[in-house]
Amino acid sequence: MTRTIKLRVRRPGICGAIALAFCTQHLLCAGTFSLPLHSTNGWQLLHYRKIPPNTFRATPAGLEISVTNSAAPAVFPLTNRLQVSQLRVSGNIVGSLHIPPGKQGEKGYDDFAIRVGLVEPGSRTLSWREKLVSADWVKKLYALAPPGTGISRIHFFNVGLDQNQIGHSRTHPLSPLLQETIVAVPDASGHFAFISHFTPPATILAVWIASDGDDTKSSFAVTLNTVEFETLPTSVDK
Repeated sequence: MTRTIKLRVRRPGICGAIALAFCTQHLLCAGTFSLPLHSTNGWQLLHYRKIPPNTFRATPAGLEISVTNSAAPAVFPLTNRLQVSQLRVSGNIVGSLHIPPGKQGEKGYDDFAIRVGLVEPGSRTLSWREKLVSADWVKKLYALAPPGTGISRIHFFNVGLDQNQIGHSRTHPLSPLLQETIVAVPDASGHFAFISHFTPPATILAVWIASDGDDTKSSFAVTLNTVEFETLPTSVDK
């Protein structure tokens, strides 16, 4: 289905501004960069037109996403592009998707409990004609690129339902901008964790977190405990 996004931004207070400045500093040197999952400062909380939105809440355990027949992404734009060699993610799912075996990702069953997407830069921009006809979520995606640059894709790393899905990749039928790889499934208690390596390193502009239960009328909650990157030195965008 075509999804149109409305944008709601949480403006950081003094503490949030300090945290964002700290994040910016870490973007410029090698090391570990962790998304601020214990606060919604700096996040863009989006929702789709005609689809009930998810609820996002910062907790001591991490970012909690409550899904009730709903879908919505949370986007964390980076102040400067980040070059990464590794992605580490962990979390927990309470509840489940109502999807028959072997159907996840198909029409009518295109729901995933969690998709962690990396927005990658490129030369692709929207022409004025495309801006007139493109869905709002596409316009918001391109707005993440610094002036004079574009987007190549969002590469999603999905938590699926079946071990046999792990390693499966596709270009999403909704848009060639969306590429997905299923990298993990939760254990019996709902815990999931995965590590993805990038050779050569990936360059990213933002992190796009999505949880979907609208296709299958599912209700569940996801808590993201960690989203971390191993980074390489980068320079400040001029």
